[in-house]
Amino acid sequence: MYFSITLAIFSTLAISSAIPTHSPYTRLFPRQGNYTEICVDGSPVDGAGERLNAEAAAEAHQIDAAAGFAARSVSIRTSDDTCLTIKACGGDFRQNLIPVQTKPCLGNEDPNIASQQFELITKGKHIQQEGGMLVVSSLTHGCLNLDERRNDGAANIFSCGGRAGGEGDETPAQIFSVIKGGTSSSLKLRNDNETCLAVANGKLGSAECSGEASQDFTLS
Repeated sequence: MYFSITLAIFSTLAISSAIPTHSPYTRLFPRQGNYTEICVDGSPVDGAGERLNAEAAAEAHQIDAAAGFAARSVSIRTSDDTCLTIKACGGDFRQNLIPVQTKPCLGNEDPNIASQQFELITKGKHIQQEGGMLVVSSLTHGCLNLDERRNDGAANIFSCGGRAGGEGDETPAQIFSVIKGGTSSSLKLRNDNETCLAVANGKLGSAECSGEASQDFTLS
């Protein structure tokens, strides 16, 4: 069942609710199941630092126990019916700067489903603005980040608050608002009426807001 990303979600589901207090690495240290990607302390990473430092990653992606949610553990589908996906060890040693790609959508029973799931947070330590939201990876607890000064405007997962070590409070590069379409919606930076998330060549980046199909997203 799919539903559009709309501001109506906020009025019905944006209830202050504590994030589970388990370690953010519960899914990264599987004790059972056939996981195709295992990302644990010391695993090779694609970015800086060569190997994952689990202690540094936990510090960088601290759980905000006071967060309020618009939606929990949702997949974000593109107009070509793929899903936004991250790779747990696809960034640096702190699980920052993880690229966001589009991949075939996984079923809810797939052991890797967390790589395609996100939390939409409208209230908490890292968001004080009304009418905006954070898009937080269910896998790493990092925030969807669109800092056009880095990485040619490509979107990535970065420590919520915008500081690599986890000490940041809030950054406009991570706060998004919704432009409602017909059966789907676009996501734009809250403080920038011209910049929207957009998919190109299997990767999530940004473009001038235009309403094109590459900027259409739905939740499932």
